Amino acid sequence: MRRINYPIIYRVFMCSVALTVIFAAISIKLSYYFAPGTLESSVLGVYSGFTLPVTLREDEEMEPGREGLLKNEIFITEEIKKGDKSSSSVYPITEIDMSSGAAVGEVLIRDSDSEQSVDVKKLLSSPYPAALRNDGISQISTKPQPLVLILHTHATESFAEEGAATYSEGASFRNTDTSKNMVAVGAVMAQILNERGIPTLHCETLHDAEDYNASYDNSLATVKKYLKEYPSIKYVFDLHRDAMIRESGEALKPVCDINGQKTAQVMTLVGTDAGGADHSLWQENNMNLAVKLQHKLTSDYNGMARPINLRKLSFHQQYAPGSLLFEIGSCANTLEEAKNAAENLGNAIADVINNS
Repeated sequence: MRRINYPIIYRVFMCSVALTVIFAAISIKLSYYFAPGTLESSVLGVYSGFTLPVTLREDEEMEPGREGLLKNEIFITEEIKKGDKSSSSVYPITEIDMSSGAAVGEVLIRDSDSEQSVDVKKLLSSPYPAALRNDGISQISTKPQPLVLILHTHATESFAEEGAATYSEGASFRNTDTSKNMVAVGAVMAQILNERGIPTLHCETLHDAEDYNASYDNSLATVKKYLKEYPSIKYVFDLHRDAMIRESGEALKPVCDINGQKTAQVMTLVGTDAGGADHSLWQENNMNLAVKLQHKLTSDYNGMARPINLRKLSFHQQYAPGSLLFEIGSCANTLEEAKNAAENLGNAIADVINNS
């Protein structure tokens, strides 16, 4: 009679149990990140079910069939049942409010992956960052030194056609024409800031045109060059537009009405030191500025601001105390809507700086 090897059976059983537990944990984690109903309001520290599409250089790849979009720009906002995806080559553009219903003057923060704690009330009542105080812009001859630099890591990001309710499969949301991409949006904001007495430089370099994978390296080199040439620069604003496409192909258009004008909604992104960057003053400087600016936006242009997005990566914001990244609209917005948002954002920034 063959002898049963109970120790081996026990080991196999325990391995099976362990593997079951691991797979169950993975499934729960994935369902947490990709659960339906993802656009509801959330508070700091509670994951809302969606994240900002971040450009990660190691996995840049164009989305098959929609060459104007990168795979990591696809913003999954709902689960799509098998067979639900349309076989049509034309997809709808849907207007959506992503302000999370912020009240006048309210500051909402959505933490995507940083797991950092931020006391909004404390930052709102705290003094303006000492590193950003404009105690009289020093003069070189008769020309003031620049205080603000506007640039575009993803300058070729562009928008939907005016009045478009749909977009076609394969449509490109990239354009090297600076009158149609993010450079045109930045030009509006730069003009507002200069008119409001804040010396501003606008870099029109297409950092992503030749090699999208190198865009953040390219823009960092630009930032360092400007800071070396103009040490007076305290604010560096990197202007992008978002890309929000459901798995079904439907494009989401974050839009609102400000003073009778259709205006793209804006999200401020704040990087942290959670990813290992040498950025220990991100709360004292960058976050402080972001909270005060968000308060101004929700006070004067209520409905235009999406919640501040807090991120693990620094996005090179450690190089200037006033560095922030702005997502102005999405690929489904029009250029005119983005320009309207840039004008309002510029005025809000000017108010914050001039009243500091």
